[in-house]
Amino acid sequence: MSSKGFGKTQPTKLDKYIEQAVDYCRRRNPEALDKIFDNLPVELNNKVLKGTVKTLKQDVDSLSWLCGYFASEINSSSDNDKPRHPIILLSKLLIKHGMAPFTDFAPYTGCRIQIIDTDKFEALPAKVQEAINGAFEVMEQSDEEARAINDALLAEMLVD
Repeated sequence: MSSKGFGKTQPTKLDKYIEQAVDYCRRRNPEALDKIFDNLPVELNNKVLKGTVKTLKQDVDSLSWLCGYFASEINSSSDNDKPRHPIILLSKLLIKHGMAPFTDFAPYTGCRIQIIDTDKFEALPAKVQEAINGAFEVMEQSDEEARAINDALLAEMLVD
């Protein structure tokens, strides 16, 4: 007999990866996250990311840190000690005002964020929009331009 308990479902591999990723975010350990995200197939990576974001939904600090990680603002644990992280701060501001990471906005390599839901962004309080416009270079692009940039970034990240 298993000590796990009768009738209890066992965590799946996906559940374990999500649990690890959440723990690594809370401990601010980018090297450990790299071991997960660098070694899984893309489809599984997407599921782990979605599960991690869902689990961290109420933990704005860890969720915004994860955005900094995906925007390459945090590449090693020593980066956690740097005094300022603009992408993390912007992510935190957007999250606190109701925007969801990887749904309404997405962090990109090169310390960038792309606003996906422009209507939601434009509905932010004027004070928040002014702060973002004052602190960051905001560029508007057509869908075609954004797609071309995304394709170019993806090509840079693919390893043969």
